Amino acid sequence: MQTAANISLVLTDCSSLKRFADSQREISYGGFYQQLASELVRTVRKREVFRELGDKLVELAEEAHIFRDMEVVERASQILTRLQLHPQYQAVGLYYQALCIHRFGLGDIDHAARLLETVAENAPPRYRARAMISLGAKPRRQGDYGAALALYRDAGRFVSRNGIYDPFSTLQIQRMVAVVNGLKGNHRGAIALLEDLCRLAHSMRLSQPHVYYDYMNSLAVELGEVGRLEEAKNVSQIVLASPYAGAYPEWRETREEIELRGWRASRARMAFSQKRSEAKKLPPIRQKRAADDVAVSQNSFEAKNVVRLPVHEHAESLAAVETSPEGEPAHVLSMQEWTEKMHKRSSDDLQEGRPKPTTERERQARLMELRNLDAREMMMRVMTSVADDVSYDQLFRALIILEGLEPGENQGA
Repeated sequence: MQTAANISLVLTDCSSLKRFADSQREISYGGFYQQLASELVRTVRKREVFRELGDKLVELAEEAHIFRDMEVVERASQILTRLQLHPQYQAVGLYYQALCIHRFGLGDIDHAARLLETVAENAPPRYRARAMISLGAKPRRQGDYGAALALYRDAGRFVSRNGIYDPFSTLQIQRMVAVVNGLKGNHRGAIALLEDLCRLAHSMRLSQPHVYYDYMNSLAVELGEVGRLEEAKNVSQIVLASPYAGAYPEWRETREEIELRGWRASRARMAFSQKRSEAKKLPPIRQKRAADDVAVSQNSFEAKNVVRLPVHEHAESLAAVETSPEGEPAHVLSMQEWTEKMHKRSSDDLQEGRPKPTTERERQARLMELRNLDAREMMMRVMTSVADDVSYDQLFRALIILEGLEPGENQGA
């Protein structure tokens, strides 16, 4: 009787086996234990099925997030959080739900941060670290770099203290520290950190290639910031050749920014070398205008600033150039001869172009107009007469001659 009572007490505590307690007197002990074993097997099998389902959903969410298919990520996260799975699976589902809400900085960042804080406290250790990394995005975007660095360092200490083997978290923590250093202006320090991560990043190239390419993109950004444009282009080319490039538009933006930096650098060097040689001999007002031209060359990169010459005019100018016979020295353009020629032309009644000013008021108005022209506009005005490159001062004097103004009276203008 005591044995039967003990068995009855155990069974009434287990709701799934309660029906056995009601019928224990009607079956033999052998039959009872057989049914008990069968029920336990079914319970264990049910748990295994739910665990397999949870693992598959987590894997699906991870793969979808790699390609930024946020619709699939959202569906997987909803199933993980709503099914009666183990609480750890629900916490992982909450992590991916927070990423969907965050939308790479375009969604409800505050709501996403609250969910990530919950994940950072209750999820499995690997996802707790990832949630801490993701929490750093909000202060980083807001310019609170100190708070962002504190979160990344906390995540690093958490990974180290708990002995978590997760190359993704390790690389992401150090990469984001480098990114923040770059945002603060310490680009050389950022490059040093990224170069230290090179071996770890390459080790993940096959297992987690998207992480490797994201790391390479960060390296390209910082190389471009310090002027190592050729290296930055090479790294960016590797990134854009990956099959993940279509899902990461910021990688293409990195390449475009590097190309623009190269374009601006070449324009700035050309403009600065020319203006610097002329600044010493220009009047103060002209020196200021020349400095403004350098600033425009350095900061302006829109296509509207590019002068496009008509094709037929270019062909005609080429046809007019006579080639020197083989063995004879080529003709060298003399600026003095060219000036004298233009001065002679200005003394005659010009049949083409703008009429020659007849009064002093018209002359002064024309001079004022010329002072407001920049080097590109001057070039357009004299392009039909000049084929070789000339300096700013020479362009200005040449334009005075072509406009019919006496150079002897206006050189000091």
